[in-house]
Amino acid sequence: MKKSDIYEVAIKVLGIYLLVADISKLPNLLTFIGNHVSSSAEQPAEQGNLLLVNGLNFIFLIVLAILLIAGTKRITRWITSESDYQENAKLFAERKVIYEISLVIIGGLLLVGTIPDFLYHLYTLANANEQSNIVSAGAKIFIGIMTVAFAKRIGAYFAK
Repeated sequence: MKKSDIYEVAIKVLGIYLLVADISKLPNLLTFIGNHVSSSAEQPAEQGNLLLVNGLNFIFLIVLAILLIAGTKRITRWITSESDYQENAKLFAERKVIYEISLVIIGGLLLVGTIPDFLYHLYTLANANEQSNIVSAGAKIFIGIMTVAFAKRIGAYFAK
């Protein structure tokens, strides 16, 4: 494996992390939009601005993640020198295995960060706001489980 290959793996792992992290924020954004639309006459202008900022942030991070994943080779060419394509570097594993490990770590962090909130909101279930938090946390847990469960398939796809 060449030194430039390590750069490619690192850039792609960053893109995968941004993609999973941004997708995991989607349920919260949809809940926020649903709450904003249902009570838009009662909400001040700051809530509308917050909705706009959150929506633009989501779109920006998705675009950035896709650019990092799709443009890995081009970005690597920009940040590496000619010697990086000739120097050999030893890694403990191949690309596919590194992607799998990264996906398991990313999914695991998402699960570990979300399960306590989910359990708390489930315990204090009292109003509609808590129900939307439970749905959001449940969706995040689902995304985390899917990321961990399908790490081999996703890793093989990104290793191509």
